[in-house]
Amino acid sequence: MKPLLLKLQAFGPFAAKESINFSALGHNPLFLINGPTGAGKSTILDAICFALYGQTTGAEREPSQMRCDVAEASLLTEVSLDFSLGVKKYRVRRVPQQDKPKTRGEGSTSHNPEAQLWELDGSDTGVLLVARKVNDASSHIKELIGLDVEQFRQVMVLPQGKFRELLLADSSEREKIFSQLFQTQMYKRLEELLKSKASGIKHDVERHQSEIRGILQVAELNTEAEVTAALAQLQPLLAAAVQARAATQADRKASETLQEQALQLQKRFIVLAQQQQLLAQKTALAPAIESQQRLLDKALNADVIRPLFNNTSAAAIALEKLEQQLASNDAELTVALQQAAATEQALLLAQGQAEALPQLRKQEMNFQQLQQQSLQLNGAGEELVAVAATLATVEEHIADKRQTQLALSTERDAGEAAVARLSLQLEGLAEQKMGIDRLSTQLELRAELELNRTQQRQQIAHESRAQHAFQASEITFASAQTASKNTELNWHAGQAALLARELQRGECCPVCGSLEHPQPAAGDSELVDKGAVDQSRALTNTTREALELSRQHLQQANNALVQTAATIQRFTIELGPQAEEPLALLQQKHADQLKELTSLAAKQDQRRQLQLRGEAIKPQQVELELELTALNRQLASRNEDVVRVRTEVERLTALLPAALRERGALSQALAAVVTSIAQLSANLSAAQQAQVTARSNSDKSSSRQQAFEQQHREQCLQQSASTATWQRALATSLFTSEADFQQALLETQAQKSLQADIGSYRSALDALRGAVEQMQAEVAQAQQPDLAAIDVALASSVERHNVADSAWLTLEQRSQQLLDIERKLARAHRENKALEAEYAVIGTLSEVANGQTGNKISLQRFVLSVLLDDVLIQASQRLNVMSKGRYRLLRKEDRAKGNKASGLELEVEDSYSGKTRSVATLSGGESFLAALSLALGLSDVVQSYAGGIKLDTLFIDEGFGSLDSESLDLALRTLIDLQASGRTIGIISHVSELKEQMALRVDVISERQSSRIAIIGG
Repeated sequence: MKPLLLKLQAFGPFAAKESINFSALGHNPLFLINGPTGAGKSTILDAICFALYGQTTGAEREPSQMRCDVAEASLLTEVSLDFSLGVKKYRVRRVPQQDKPKTRGEGSTSHNPEAQLWELDGSDTGVLLVARKVNDASSHIKELIGLDVEQFRQVMVLPQGKFRELLLADSSEREKIFSQLFQTQMYKRLEELLKSKASGIKHDVERHQSEIRGILQVAELNTEAEVTAALAQLQPLLAAAVQARAATQADRKASETLQEQALQLQKRFIVLAQQQQLLAQKTALAPAIESQQRLLDKALNADVIRPLFNNTSAAAIALEKLEQQLASNDAELTVALQQAAATEQALLLAQGQAEALPQLRKQEMNFQQLQQQSLQLNGAGEELVAVAATLATVEEHIADKRQTQLALSTERDAGEAAVARLSLQLEGLAEQKMGIDRLSTQLELRAELELNRTQQRQQIAHESRAQHAFQASEITFASAQTASKNTELNWHAGQAALLARELQRGECCPVCGSLEHPQPAAGDSELVDKGAVDQSRALTNTTREALELSRQHLQQANNALVQTAATIQRFTIELGPQAEEPLALLQQKHADQLKELTSLAAKQDQRRQLQLRGEAIKPQQVELELELTALNRQLASRNEDVVRVRTEVERLTALLPAALRERGALSQALAAVVTSIAQLSANLSAAQQAQVTARSNSDKSSSRQQAFEQQHREQCLQQSASTATWQRALATSLFTSEADFQQALLETQAQKSLQADIGSYRSALDALRGAVEQMQAEVAQAQQPDLAAIDVALASSVERHNVADSAWLTLEQRSQQLLDIERKLARAHRENKALEAEYAVIGTLSEVANGQTGNKISLQRFVLSVLLDDVLIQASQRLNVMSKGRYRLLRKEDRAKGNKASGLELEVEDSYSGKTRSVATLSGGESFLAALSLALGLSDVVQSYAGGIKLDTLFIDEGFGSLDSESLDLALRTLIDLQASGRTIGIISHVSELKEQMALRVDVISERQSSRIAIIGG
C-alpha cells in the first residue's frame, strides 16, 4: 500500500480543509513530518489509519473524539485517502459519528458514521465498491491490503510509544501477524483438519467400546465367553421344546377339526327345523290363495265383454248431453230474435236524431274562429300588463340608483375627513413602535438565555448521573475482570490436576516433558469447566462494552454542557445589564407596550380601510352614472311599447259579439256544440253496431239448432244398436246379471297384484318342500352331536399347546438374542480394528502437526519459524550496521515453560559480551533500532515471497530522539538505502538534525486556534 493523496477537514487540530499530495514528494520519497509538539504530526498517521480502518494508530481515542473543537459547525469532519496497490488505485472516504446543526430550527442532530470506497479506473467517478456501510469498507480494505488494523500498526506504522510492541510480541501474537503476512493459514487449516479427524476417529473408537459394553449389558452378561457358554447350554433345551410344541400343536388341530364338524352338523339340524316350520305356515295359507284365484278368474272373464258395456254407457251419456244442448240452444234462439227486433227500432230513432249534425258542425267552425280572435285579444292584454309592469320596474330602478349615488357621495366625504384625522394621530406613534421592537428583541434573547440556563441545569444533573454510571461501570468491569481471571486460573489448575491424574512413573509429562513427577497438581476443589470460562469471558466483554458506552455517554454530556455554557455566555454579552433583570419585569414592560402597539395597529388598519373604501367608491359612482343613462333610454322605449299594445287590444275587442265578450262565455258555447256533435255521432254508431250484432247472433243460433237436431237423430240410432249388442253378450257370458258383471270387474293393477301374490306363494311353497326333502335326506343317518364334551376336549388341548409354545418362545428369543449379540460383537471388533489402524496414522500426524510432541511446536509455527529466520537474517544485517556491529537478532529455540506457545520468541546476540539475552533488556534507543530493523526485514521477506501483500510504505513516529548523532546517521543511511529499493518512508520527529538533513518535509504549522499543513521541497 502506497498513499497518494490525503485530504482531511475538521480533524484533530486541523480546523479547515487540509491535504497532503504524497505524489508531489516524488515516486518513492523519504520525507520528514516536522512540527512542534502538539501541532498534529501524529494526527496525520491517525488520519491515514482512520481512513483505512476507521480507527486511530494508537487506539487511545475514539473516531468520534477526533473532531476539531474550533472548526465551523457547518464543516463536516471527514478524511479521504487515495492509495495504490500495485498498478491499481483506490479512494476511501470516512466520516465519524458527530453532532451537526439542524438544517431547520435550533439545536443539533447526530450524524451517523459512514464510509465509501472506490476503485479509480481513470473515469471521473471511478467504480463504487462500498456505498455507505462502515464495516463493509473495513472488511474490503482488509481483504485488499491483507492486514487488519493491529497488523497494520505493527508492520507499516510504528506509532509513538508502540515501536517496541512488534519487537516484544510473544509467539502467539507474532504467529497471528506472520500467518496473515505470509498466508500460511493453509497449515493451520491442515492442523485443524488433522486434529478434527483424529478426534473423530478417537470418538468412534470410544463409541464402539461403549457399544460393546452396551450389547453385553442388554443380555445381562459380562464377557463374550459367557455368551458362547450360554448358547451351548441353550441348544438341547431348545430342541426338546421344539418337539413338544409340534406334538401339542397337532393334537390341538385335531380337536379344532372335530369341533368344526360338530358345529356344522348341529347347524344343519337347526336349519331343517326352521324350514319345516316355514313349510307348515305356507301350507296353512292355501284356502286364501284359492279364493284369490277365483276372484282373478271372474275378473279375466269380465274383461272380455267390458268393451261392449263401455260402448253402451258412452252412447247413453252422449245422447243425454245432446238433448241438454238442444234445449239450451232453443232458449238462446228465442232471446236472439227478440234482441234483433229491438235493435231495429233503436237504429231508426238514432238516424232521425243525426239529421241535425250538419248545422251543429257549421256552428262549431264559427265558434272556433271567434275563439282564435279571443286568444289574440288575451295575448295583447297580457302583453299590455307586462309592458306596464316593466315600465314601473325601470322607474323604481332609476329611483334606487339615484338614492345609492347620493349615499356613496356622503360616505366618501365622511371617509376622507376620518383619514385626515387618523393621519394626524399616527404621526406621533412611530417612535414608540421602534422602542417596542427593541424591547421584543431583548425579550426573545432573554427567553433563549433562560431556556439555556434551564438546559444547563438539566445537563449538569445528566452529567452527574453519567459520572455515577461510569464509576459503577468501572467497578462492575473490575469485578467481572477479577472474577474472569480467577475462573481461568481455577480452570488451568483443574486442567493441571486432570493431567496429573493420568501421570505414570517413567512416562513423559505432557507439560514439562519430565520423566519424574515429584509434586503432581492436586484437584481438591470442584473442577471448573470450559463453559464457565467462556461465560466469564463473555461477561467481562459485556461489562467492558457497558463501560465504554458509559464513557461515551459521559463525554457526550460534557460536550453538551460546554456547548450550552458557551451559548449562555454569548447571550449574556449580547443582553448586557438586561441579562440579570427579572424576566417577569421585562415581560410586563413588553405587555404594556404591546397594548399601545395594538392600539396603533388598529388605528393604522382603520385608516387603511377608510382609504381603500374611498378608492372603491369612485368606480362605483362612475358605474352608477352609466347605469342611470341606460335606464332612462330603457324607460323611453317601454313608453312606446305601452301605446302600441293598447291600440291592438281595442281593435280585437271590437271584432267579438257583445254576448261573448265576457270571460269564459265563448269557451262554454263552443264546448256545448262540440258535446252535442259527439253525443249524436256516438248514438248513431252504437245503434248500427248493435243491429249488426243482433242479426249475427240470431243467424248463429238457428244454424246450431238445425245441427243439434240432426246429431240427436243419429245418436238415438247408435244407442239402440249398442244396447242390443251388450244384451246379447251378457246373455252368452258366465254372469247372471249386469250387477254380477260389474261386481266381478277389477282394475288392471289389482289383477297384476293378485297374479303376483299367487305366483310368489306357489314358488315359495315349492322351494320349501324341496329344501326340507333335501335336508331330511342329508341328516337321515346322523345323530345330534355332544358339543359340551367336544369343547372340554378342545380347551384341554389348547392349554397344553400354549404351555409348550410359551416354553419354546422363551428359549427361542433367548437364543436369537445371543446369536444377534455374537454378530454385533464380531462386526464391532472388525470396525474397531479398522479405526485403530486409521488412528495409528492420523492420530500421530495430528499430534505432530499440532505440536503435542517434542518441543511443542505446531506445523504452522514451524513454517513461520523458518520464515522468521529469513526475516531475522535481513533484520540483523540492518541492525548490525545501525548498532555498529554490536547486535544481531536471533530466534529463541528453547521451549517455553508450561503450556505457553513457543518457537517465535526473539533474542538479541550482544557481540560485546558474547552472550544472548532477551530483547526486553535493550534500551529505548536500541529497542527503536531493533524494531526498525525488524520492520524493514519483514517488509523485504514478505514481498520476496510474493504473498500478495505489498509492504512498500513505512511510517515511523518518534524514536529518533533516543539516538545519538552517530546512530541517527546510521539509521538515516539505512532508510535511504531502503528508499532506493522502491519504498515510501515517512518520519515523524521534531529532532532538529533530521530537519537539517532531509530536504523533503511536510511541515505542520501550529497557529493560535488550529494547525495547517505545508509541503517543503516537493
